Amino acid sequence: MLTPSLPRPDERKKHWLQRQVQQLLAASAVALAPPRSEDDAACLWGIEPKTGTTLSLRLAGDPEPKALRFHRALLYNGGTGCYARQPQAMTCMRRTLKKMGIVSS
Repeated sequence: MLTPSLPRPDERKKHWLQRQVQQLLAASAVALAPPRSEDDAACLWGIEPKTGTTLSLRLAGDPEPKALRFHRALLYNGGTGCYARQPQAMTCMRRTLKKMGIVSS
């Protein structure tokens, strides 16, 4: 029997950041859009080098996705990699979502 491999460290960090964004949105009563198909996701990381640090969010009632960009150093030092950077990542997420008009506080 094959043992499933663990996600790469970069993927774990992205998953951590994505969960934090989703929790911030839920705490602010901001709903993500329902999936349009089974392959559709409301939160999706870019796959190219230029977009690899961008989390696209599809919000309920909003036809266009919102792009939440993370600085590469914050992405790779935050998440599960450096616990001291996690509060900084949370502050950055809150501030960015507020500037984008998605959350109020």
